[in-house]
Amino acid sequence: MSDQQTAQPGELATFAATSDQVHIGADTIDRITELAHASVSYQAIGGTTHLIFPEKYQHKDITSIIEKAQPNPNRKTGTTVLNDTASFLQFVRDQAKEATGYIFADIEARSLTAVFNHQKDAVGGWKDHQAIYRAELSREATTWINNNKRQMEQEEFAIFLEDNIADIAEPSGDMLLTVALTLQAKTEVAFASARRLDNGQVQFLYNETINATAGAGSIEIPREFTLGIRIFKNGDGLRIKARLKYRLTHQRVKFWYELDRVEDGIELCFADYIEQVSKESGYTVLLGKP
Repeated sequence: MSDQQTAQPGELATFAATSDQVHIGADTIDRITELAHASVSYQAIGGTTHLIFPEKYQHKDITSIIEKAQPNPNRKTGTTVLNDTASFLQFVRDQAKEATGYIFADIEARSLTAVFNHQKDAVGGWKDHQAIYRAELSREATTWINNNKRQMEQEEFAIFLEDNIADIAEPSGDMLLTVALTLQAKTEVAFASARRLDNGQVQFLYNETINATAGAGSIEIPREFTLGIRIFKNGDGLRIKARLKYRLTHQRVKFWYELDRVEDGIELCFADYIEQVSKESGYTVLLGKP
């Protein structure tokens, strides 16, 4: 049809329809079909669920999504932290006896870790189902240990004794409270000397001036005392001996105490926990870390 020719109505309709047609090849049709099937297909493999996409398209693991919609998870996981050995043992027993379970006792960290799905023999384990108990020092044990061997001025030492008098088992609290109050009242005196007495005490001789009148006096303090404290939070009590030390210089005296083998006491208490868990848990207890 030349430029001068005018198209007939029928010819114009045929031309427009031809221009609107889109060519779709066989490969494109196959790809569309694959995507349509992939949108509704899945595969279950060894307890996991997967959406399968065509080649060069992404693969999506939807196992966790499906698991969260279930009443219960597929297996036990997670770490539970307990605050005393009784709770730790109860939780361990509630898990029943797992064939691949161990309990690890870390002496340095003072912790007990139960791993219920560890590995044993030829059976591997994920080691992601655990229970942990960490033996934390009690408030009173922390106080006495942190101040161990720390020199204190007379008044400071007196206040320290008064504040923590309930932790002292021997000699009597009344006796040491009297010592503490006397030390607080005699902060302005000039100490002259100190000597050990046969009764196990130390006698401090001092001079003081009251209303322009000179006088002399003495204070007797026990050379040793015994603490009765809990080593660990929610734990049993333990007796620890402490030796009183002093330094007399320039008519002033400084006091401190030294705990007798306190680290041995801590290890002993934790060893008792290990023995208890070994007997009552039903699991093998190993020294070390998981």
